[in-house]
Amino acid sequence: MLDSKENALRIRFEKDKQFKLFIALGIDLLGMLSYLIPGWAEATDLIIAPLSAALVYIFFKRKFSWAAFTFIEELIPMTDVIPSATIAWYSIYVTNEIETIIEMDKREKLKQKMFDNLDRN
Repeated sequence: MLDSKENALRIRFEKDKQFKLFIALGIDLLGMLSYLIPGWAEATDLIIAPLSAALVYIFFKRKFSWAAFTFIEELIPMTDVIPSATIAWYSIYVTNEIETIIEMDKREKLKQKMFDNLDRN
């Protein structure tokens, strides 16, 4: 049975997981929107590729490999339909769920320690 601290961590994890899925779908949709204007798809990819890569890097545990994958996927012609941000989300929050929860717990403890140190000063 989970104690209240573990339960609270699990709830935060699930909320974070859902929020990041929404973000991932938005990033992928942004990449596919370039096809709405005929002839502009590959030109707009020059703007969308670095933006998508930066968003994936920021929102998905600062993983350079996922950001690079997203950047390359957006730049290569006709690959915008590959949901690279959603694949990154799946890898982090579904395939590696336990590791992600452990990392989230470590970040929470570090934040708490920093706030405790500020309170002492």
